Amino acid sequence: MNNKIPKLQVSLRGGFSDRNGIKTENTQMQYDTLDERTRITISNCINDLYYKFFDRNHHDYVQNDFWADILNKVYLQPISHSEHYVAYDMFKIISETVICDNYDSVLTLFEYLLNKFEKMNHFGHIPVKNYANELFEREYVGYRYIDGKIVPITDEQEIGAIEEAISSPFQKSADHLKKALNLFSSRDNPDYSNSIKESISAVEATCSEILGECKSLGSALDKLEKKGINIHPSLKAAFDKLFGYTSNASGIRHSGQLDGKDATFDEAKFMLISCSAFVNYLKGTVSSGELN
Repeated sequence: MNNKIPKLQVSLRGGFSDRNGIKTENTQMQYDTLDERTRITISNCINDLYYKFFDRNHHDYVQNDFWADILNKVYLQPISHSEHYVAYDMFKIISETVICDNYDSVLTLFEYLLNKFEKMNHFGHIPVKNYANELFEREYVGYRYIDGKIVPITDEQEIGAIEEAISSPFQKSADHLKKALNLFSSRDNPDYSNSIKESISAVEATCSEILGECKSLGSALDKLEKKGINIHPSLKAAFDKLFGYTSNASGIRHSGQLDGKDATFDEAKFMLISCSAFVNYLKGTVSSGELN
Protein backbone atom coordinates (compact mmCIF):
# COMPACT_ATOMS: atom_id res chain seq x y z
CA MET A 1 0.00 0.00 0.00
CA ASN A 2 1.39 3.38 -1.07
CA ASN A 3 1.17 5.89 1.81
CA LYS A 4 3.21 8.55 0.06
CA ILE A 5 1.94 12.03 0.92
CA PRO A 6 1.02 13.96 -2.23
CA LYS A 7 3.08 17.05 -3.00
CA LEU A 8 0.97 20.16 -2.37
CA GLN A 9 1.38 23.51 -4.08
CA VAL A 10 1.56 26.70 -2.03
CA SER A 11 -1.29 29.06 -3.03
CA LEU A 12 -1.48 31.90 -0.51
CA ARG A 13 -3.26 35.08 -1.60
CA GLY A 14 -1.22 38.05 -0.39
CA GLY A 15 1.74 35.82 0.44
CA PHE A 16 5.34 36.51 -0.63
CA SER A 17 5.03 34.93 -4.08
CA ASP A 18 1.71 36.63 -4.85
CA ARG A 19 2.77 39.97 -3.37
CA ASN A 20 5.97 40.11 -5.42
CA GLY A 21 4.40 39.00 -8.67
CA ILE A 22 6.36 35.73 -8.83
CA LYS A 23 3.31 33.46 -8.91
CA THR A 24 0.27 35.68 -8.72
CA GLU A 25 -3.20 34.63 -7.63
CA ASN A 26 -6.26 35.46 -9.73
CA THR A 27 -7.57 39.03 -9.44
CA GLN A 28 -10.01 38.93 -12.36
CA MET A 29 -13.64 39.30 -11.28
CA GLN A 30 -15.45 35.98 -11.69
CA TYR A 31 -19.03 36.06 -12.96
CA ASP A 32 -19.66 33.05 -15.18
CA THR A 33 -16.76 30.91 -14.05
CA LEU A 34 -15.03 29.91 -10.81
CA ASP A 35 -11.32 29.12 -10.57
CA GLU A 36 -9.97 26.14 -8.65
CA ARG A 37 -8.93 28.08 -5.54
CA THR A 38 -12.41 29.63 -5.27
CA ARG A 39 -14.08 26.23 -5.57
CA ILE A 40 -11.84 24.77 -2.87
CA THR A 41 -12.54 27.79 -0.65
CA ILE A 42 -16.32 27.36 -1.07
CA SER A 43 -16.05 23.65 -0.27
CA ASN A 44 -14.02 24.42 2.87
CA CYS A 45 -16.49 27.15 3.89
CA ILE A 46 -19.40 24.70 3.67
CA ASN A 47 -17.47 22.19 5.73
CA ASP A 48 -16.52 24.79 8.32
CA LEU A 49 -20.08 26.10 8.72
CA TYR A 50 -21.47 22.57 9.00
CA TYR A 51 -19.20 21.69 11.90
CA LYS A 52 -19.84 25.03 13.59
CA PHE A 53 -23.57 24.27 13.65
CA PHE A 54 -23.46 20.52 14.19
CA ASP A 55 -21.32 20.26 17.27
CA ARG A 56 -21.55 17.58 19.92
CA ASN A 57 -24.81 19.04 21.24
CA HIS A 58 -26.78 18.03 18.16
CA HIS A 59 -28.49 14.68 17.97
CA ASP A 60 -27.77 12.34 15.07
CA TYR A 61 -31.33 12.60 13.77
CA VAL A 62 -30.97 16.38 13.30
CA GLN A 63 -27.89 15.88 11.16
CA ASN A 64 -29.60 13.05 9.32
CA ASP A 65 -32.57 15.27 8.49
CA PHE A 66 -30.15 17.94 7.26
CA TRP A 67 -28.54 15.58 4.76
CA ALA A 68 -31.86 14.04 3.71
CA ASP A 69 -33.16 17.51 2.92
CA ILE A 70 -30.10 18.28 0.75
CA LEU A 71 -30.52 15.05 -1.21
CA ASN A 72 -34.24 15.67 -1.61
CA LYS A 73 -34.34 19.39 -2.42
CA VAL A 74 -31.03 20.04 -4.17
CA TYR A 75 -30.20 16.72 -5.85
CA LEU A 76 -33.76 15.39 -6.28
CA GLN A 77 -32.83 11.93 -5.01
CA PRO A 78 -35.09 9.39 -3.29
CA ILE A 79 -34.61 9.49 0.47
CA SER A 80 -35.49 7.36 3.47
CA HIS A 81 -35.59 8.77 6.98
CA SER A 82 -34.82 5.30 8.29
CA GLU A 83 -31.47 5.41 6.49
CA HIS A 84 -28.39 6.84 8.18
CA TYR A 85 -26.62 9.41 6.02
CA VAL A 86 -22.92 9.63 6.76
CA ALA A 87 -21.39 13.13 6.76
CA TYR A 88 -18.20 11.89 5.11
CA ASP A 89 -20.14 10.46 2.14
CA MET A 90 -22.32 13.55 1.85
CA PHE A 91 -19.31 15.85 1.80
CA LYS A 92 -17.87 13.77 -1.04
CA ILE A 93 -21.06 14.47 -3.03
CA ILE A 94 -20.98 18.19 -2.20
CA SER A 95 -17.26 18.45 -2.92
CA GLU A 96 -17.76 16.76 -6.31
CA THR A 97 -20.38 19.38 -7.18
CA VAL A 98 -18.31 22.32 -5.99
CA ILE A 99 -15.04 21.21 -7.61
CA CYS A 100 -16.39 19.81 -10.90
CA ASP A 101 -19.79 21.27 -11.82
CA ASN A 102 -20.63 24.47 -13.69
CA TYR A 103 -20.47 27.70 -11.66
CA ASP A 104 -24.27 28.07 -11.55
CA SER A 105 -24.72 24.65 -9.92
CA VAL A 106 -22.04 25.54 -7.37
CA LEU A 107 -23.73 28.82 -6.46
CA THR A 108 -27.18 27.18 -6.40
CA LEU A 109 -25.93 24.60 -3.89
CA PHE A 110 -23.99 27.19 -1.86
CA GLU A 111 -27.01 29.52 -1.69
CA TYR A 112 -29.29 26.72 -0.49
CA LEU A 113 -26.84 25.66 2.21
CA LEU A 114 -26.31 29.25 3.37
CA ASN A 115 -30.09 29.59 3.74
CA LYS A 116 -30.25 26.41 5.80
CA PHE A 117 -27.43 27.58 8.06
CA GLU A 118 -29.08 30.97 8.53
CA LYS A 119 -32.37 29.34 9.55
CA MET A 120 -30.45 27.31 12.14
CA ASN A 121 -28.70 30.44 13.42
CA HIS A 122 -31.40 31.26 15.98
CA PHE A 123 -29.23 33.40 18.22
CA GLY A 124 -27.12 34.99 15.52
CA HIS A 125 -23.88 33.68 17.02
CA ILE A 126 -22.43 32.63 13.65
CA PRO A 127 -22.22 35.36 10.95
CA VAL A 128 -23.22 33.18 7.99
CA LYS A 129 -23.63 36.14 5.62
CA ASN A 130 -20.17 37.44 6.51
CA TYR A 131 -18.64 34.04 5.84
CA ALA A 132 -20.07 34.05 2.31
CA ASN A 133 -19.46 37.69 1.43
CA GLU A 134 -15.91 37.77 2.78
CA LEU A 135 -15.18 34.68 0.69
CA PHE A 136 -16.69 36.29 -2.44
CA GLU A 137 -14.74 39.50 -1.87
CA ARG A 138 -11.45 37.76 -1.10
CA GLU A 139 -11.68 35.49 -4.15
CA TYR A 140 -12.91 38.18 -6.57
CA VAL A 141 -16.29 36.57 -7.13
CA GLY A 142 -18.76 39.04 -8.67
CA TYR A 143 -21.64 38.09 -6.38
CA ARG A 144 -22.78 38.79 -2.83
CA TYR A 145 -25.19 37.03 -0.47
CA ILE A 146 -28.07 39.42 0.30
CA ASP A 147 -31.39 38.57 1.97
CA GLY A 148 -31.05 34.86 1.25
CA LYS A 149 -30.00 35.26 -2.38
CA ILE A 150 -26.65 35.25 -4.16
CA VAL A 151 -26.88 38.30 -6.42
CA PRO A 152 -24.51 39.90 -8.97
CA ILE A 153 -23.58 43.07 -7.10
CA THR A 154 -20.04 43.82 -6.02
CA ASP A 155 -19.90 47.25 -4.38
CA GLU A 156 -20.17 47.17 -0.58
CA GLN A 157 -22.04 50.49 -0.42
CA GLU A 158 -24.58 49.20 -2.94
CA ILE A 159 -25.09 46.07 -0.86
CA GLY A 160 -25.53 48.16 2.28
CA ALA A 161 -28.14 50.38 0.62
CA ILE A 162 -30.23 47.40 -0.52
CA GLU A 163 -29.99 45.58 2.81
CA GLU A 164 -30.96 48.70 4.73
CA ALA A 165 -33.95 49.35 2.47
CA ILE A 166 -35.13 45.74 2.70
CA SER A 167 -35.08 46.02 6.49
CA SER A 168 -37.18 49.20 6.25
CA PRO A 169 -40.15 49.55 8.64
CA PHE A 170 -42.24 50.26 5.53
CA GLN A 171 -43.35 46.68 4.94
CA LYS A 172 -44.93 47.16 1.50
CA SER A 173 -41.81 48.89 0.28
CA ALA A 174 -39.61 46.10 1.64
CA ASP A 175 -41.79 43.49 -0.07
CA HIS A 176 -41.45 45.26 -3.43
CA LEU A 177 -37.67 45.46 -3.06
CA LYS A 178 -37.44 41.78 -2.16
CA LYS A 179 -39.40 40.95 -5.32
CA ALA A 180 -37.15 43.26 -7.35
CA LEU A 181 -34.08 41.52 -5.92
CA ASN A 182 -35.48 38.06 -6.67
CA LEU A 183 -36.36 38.98 -10.27
CA PHE A 184 -32.98 40.62 -10.76
CA SER A 185 -30.91 37.82 -9.24
CA SER A 186 -32.44 34.82 -11.03
CA ARG A 187 -29.61 33.25 -13.01
CA ASP A 188 -31.87 30.97 -15.05
CA ASN A 189 -34.55 33.51 -15.97
CA PRO A 190 -33.79 37.07 -14.85
CA ASP A 191 -36.67 39.49 -15.39
CA TYR A 192 -35.10 42.94 -15.52
CA SER A 193 -38.24 44.69 -16.70
CA ASN A 194 -40.37 43.57 -13.78
CA SER A 195 -37.46 44.04 -11.38
CA ILE A 196 -37.42 47.72 -12.39
CA LYS A 197 -41.18 47.99 -11.90
CA GLU A 198 -40.92 46.48 -8.42
CA SER A 199 -38.10 48.90 -7.54
CA ILE A 200 -40.27 51.84 -8.60
CA SER A 201 -43.23 50.41 -6.70
CA ALA A 202 -41.06 50.30 -3.55
CA VAL A 203 -40.52 54.08 -3.74
CA GLU A 204 -44.20 54.74 -4.42
CA ALA A 205 -45.16 52.44 -1.52
CA THR A 206 -42.81 54.30 0.81
CA CYS A 207 -44.30 57.63 -0.16
CA SER A 208 -47.82 56.27 0.27
CA GLU A 209 -47.03 54.85 3.72
CA ILE A 210 -45.51 58.15 4.83
CA LEU A 211 -48.43 60.17 3.47
CA GLY A 212 -51.11 57.72 4.52
CA GLU A 213 -52.61 57.66 1.03
CA CYS A 214 -51.79 56.20 -2.37
CA LYS A 215 -50.12 58.64 -4.70
CA SER A 216 -48.26 58.43 -7.97
CA LEU A 217 -44.60 59.22 -7.47
CA GLY A 218 -44.71 62.67 -9.05
CA SER A 219 -47.58 63.95 -6.93
CA ALA A 220 -46.21 62.17 -3.85
CA LEU A 221 -42.92 64.07 -4.10
CA ASP A 222 -44.81 67.36 -4.22
CA LYS A 223 -46.94 66.42 -1.22
CA LEU A 224 -43.92 65.24 0.75
CA GLU A 225 -42.45 68.71 0.42
CA LYS A 226 -45.65 70.22 1.72
CA LYS A 227 -45.37 67.83 4.68
CA GLY A 228 -41.97 69.28 5.54
CA ILE A 229 -39.60 66.90 3.75
CA ASN A 230 -37.34 69.35 1.97
CA ILE A 231 -35.88 67.64 -1.08
CA HIS A 232 -33.18 69.69 -2.80
CA PRO A 233 -34.60 71.07 -6.09
CA SER A 234 -31.86 69.44 -8.18
CA LEU A 235 -32.40 66.10 -6.44
CA LYS A 236 -36.16 66.35 -6.85
CA ALA A 237 -35.76 67.23 -10.55
CA ALA A 238 -33.47 64.23 -11.02
CA PHE A 239 -35.99 61.88 -9.43
CA ASP A 240 -38.82 63.47 -11.38
CA LYS A 241 -36.97 62.77 -14.61
CA LEU A 242 -35.86 59.31 -13.54
CA PHE A 243 -39.28 58.13 -12.40
CA GLY A 244 -41.45 60.50 -14.38
CA TYR A 245 -42.07 58.06 -17.21
CA THR A 246 -44.40 56.09 -14.98
CA SER A 247 -47.28 56.84 -12.68
CA ASN A 248 -48.23 53.18 -12.40
CA ALA A 249 -45.43 50.67 -12.06
CA SER A 250 -47.69 47.83 -13.19
CA GLY A 251 -48.63 49.53 -16.46
CA ILE A 252 -47.73 48.40 -19.97
CA ARG A 253 -44.20 49.20 -21.09
CA HIS A 254 -42.85 49.61 -24.60
CA SER A 255 -39.62 48.31 -26.08
CA GLY A 256 -36.81 50.80 -25.70
CA GLN A 257 -38.01 52.31 -22.42
CA LEU A 258 -35.95 51.83 -19.28
CA ASP A 259 -38.29 49.14 -17.99
CA GLY A 260 -39.41 47.81 -21.37
CA LYS A 261 -38.95 44.28 -22.60
CA ASP A 262 -35.34 45.05 -23.59
CA ALA A 263 -34.36 46.27 -20.12
CA THR A 264 -30.78 45.29 -19.29
CA PHE A 265 -28.93 43.98 -16.26
CA ASP A 266 -27.22 47.34 -15.74
CA GLU A 267 -30.53 49.25 -15.92
CA ALA A 268 -32.20 46.92 -13.42
CA LYS A 269 -29.18 47.09 -11.11
CA PHE A 270 -29.15 50.90 -11.31
CA MET A 271 -32.85 51.15 -10.48
CA LEU A 272 -32.64 48.65 -7.62
CA ILE A 273 -29.78 50.55 -6.02
CA SER A 274 -31.23 54.02 -6.72
CA CYS A 275 -34.67 53.12 -5.40
CA SER A 276 -33.16 51.46 -2.32
CA ALA A 277 -31.11 54.57 -1.64
CA PHE A 278 -34.17 56.82 -2.03
CA VAL A 279 -36.24 54.63 0.30
CA ASN A 280 -33.45 54.96 2.87
CA TYR A 281 -33.39 58.73 2.33
CA LEU A 282 -37.14 59.00 2.92
CA LYS A 283 -36.92 56.72 5.94
CA GLY A 284 -34.18 58.92 7.35
CA THR A 285 -36.24 62.10 6.98
CA VAL A 286 -39.16 60.53 8.81
CA SER A 287 -37.02 59.15 11.65
CA SER A 288 -35.30 62.51 12.06
CA GLY A 289 -38.66 64.16 12.65
CA GLU A 290 -38.72 66.37 9.56
CA LEU A 291 -42.26 65.32 8.66
CA ASN A 292 -45.00 67.79 9.68
